[in-house]
Amino acid sequence: MIDPDKIAEQVRMCAACPKMCRHVCPTFFAWRSDAPTPHGRALLLHQEIIGTHELDNRGIEVLYQCLECSHCLTWCKPEIDIATLVEIKRRDLVQQNRQPEGLKTLTESIRKHHNPFEELHAKRNNWVKIEKGKGIPILYFAGCLASYREKEIVQDTITALEMLGHQVIVTDDEWCCGSPMFRTGDVETGLEQARHNVDVLNVIDVEEIVTSCPGCYRILTQDYPENDLQLNKPVKHISEVLTVSLDKLPTVSFDGKITFHDACHLGRHCGIFDPPREVIAHVSGSDVVEMERNRENSTCCGNGAGLRTLFPEQAKKIGAERIRHAKNVDAQYLITSCPFCKNMLESQSDSSITVLDLPQFVVRAWKRRDVKID
Repeated sequence: MIDPDKIAEQVRMCAACPKMCRHVCPTFFAWRSDAPTPHGRALLLHQEIIGTHELDNRGIEVLYQCLECSHCLTWCKPEIDIATLVEIKRRDLVQQNRQPEGLKTLTESIRKHHNPFEELHAKRNNWVKIEKGKGIPILYFAGCLASYREKEIVQDTITALEMLGHQVIVTDDEWCCGSPMFRTGDVETGLEQARHNVDVLNVIDVEEIVTSCPGCYRILTQDYPENDLQLNKPVKHISEVLTVSLDKLPTVSFDGKITFHDACHLGRHCGIFDPPREVIAHVSGSDVVEMERNRENSTCCGNGAGLRTLFPEQAKKIGAERIRHAKNVDAQYLITSCPFCKNMLESQSDSSITVLDLPQFVVRAWKRRDVKID
């Protein structure tokens, strides 16, 4: 936890800044207002700290208009992580029961059903098809969005791992990783999910845990250890697993340009940029055509930190802008490596561009499904 005096100093510096980072802030793009920008949020916190203005309902709304994508941090010379400071303040608001009403259904669903979608927990994996292989056992931690809303990602991730020779294990006892709760400030509910997952995962005899969700990857590798919750086996993102087995992946010639969208949790927050690009280059036989904003400067898809739950129209506007970036480089295929990004970007795309998650891209090439071959 950051020391309160250090928080106050960082907030003061951010509030006094010329606020150039607003030009890369996706919520500034969505609202076209100085309030939902890093500077605007810092100013609210600064005024509360020095006692000139209490945080009112409008101020709370602004704090929850942050995607916590940390794009502002890449532009900040003194390296003030306002997204983390916002997340810390959200924790205070939850403890005071002052979080937006729209988040309470999310919390109740995760507590009752262990997923954000009010779906029965029994439906999480009852549709998954797994071959009984004899290779190195890997546990696949699928995550909630893929399990309930993007099921093809789950099945194709399993298929890809099996094609690489792994024995895939999926546990029916997987709960929400806790990321939605951590990011929106309800750490206690998030820890309830996390403790359960650690207890379950640590007794399963596998070599490693693999996830296709960057939100799950970040919380399993960073937030769990920060809260003294230790997994006894390594955790890898599916892009890392695919990269070390490039020689086993297919090579298929595609009929159009391919671009890649860096998910915030995978890229800026976890530093994984090259593995997905290496997989795409190997499978397609050509390098990724980069959008104007890529890698550390990739813009958020709009589907994070509770924004789509609370402000769906603005979130979609951010997603549509990312689709425009892909079209600007004449991409026919937009690949990402995050179920949340894939879900948002596909919802804002049209027939001129195909949006795929990385395991979908690999398996479609393997099966030569929905891909034109030269």
